[in-house]
Amino acid sequence: MKNKTILTLLSLALFPTIGLSSSIVAAANNQGFPLVETRPELVDQQSARYFVKYKQGKQQQVRELLLANGLEVVETLDNERVLVVTGASESVEALNGSSAVEYTEQEPIRKLLSP
Repeated sequence: MKNKTILTLLSLALFPTIGLSSSIVAAANNQGFPLVETRPELVDQQSARYFVKYKQGKQQQVRELLLANGLEVVETLDNERVLVVTGASESVEALNGSSAVEYTEQEPIRKLLSP
């Protein structure tokens, strides 16, 4: 009886440990996260992205402004009424004069502080 109890307790402690260690290895080999050495190269290749916050009901008007200024929409955040665009900073700043745009700002560049 004692042997079964000890064996059961050992198996309960051992199996979660094995499962946890295998999931850590899987996360470490995730291809979605490139090696640290390649990240600075990727940052240099990417063009600057900008947030364009538009007023309620003005999305179509702002999209037409973006097209006219040669800006490309790369992401849409509908709940926040924000379009993420790429293009020349002068073109983005020109949008601030429109009554349909609340504000524009450059997307912050995020990077790891320690390798």
